[in-house]
Amino acid sequence: MPLELLKTIADKPLPLKVTDPGDVDKLRVLRAAGYVTVLLPAASGDQQSANVLLITDKGRQALDSNQHEAA
Repeated sequence: MPLELLKTIADKPLPLKVTDPGDVDKLRVLRAAGYVTVLLPAASGDQQSANVLLITDKGRQALDSNQHEAA
């Protein structure tokens, strides 16, 4: 689930290089939702890593609301 990845990213220093193809796909979803700023590889390119630059305010709000729902 993309929000689980967002939680993981929030615990790490940025920028963060992500190489797992499944996580790169999740980052595409998170970027489309406006939760992260990320440099993604071209969908048809050879490069398979992404660089997460920051979690946006909207992404932080999503994390906060997800924590309140889990409590």
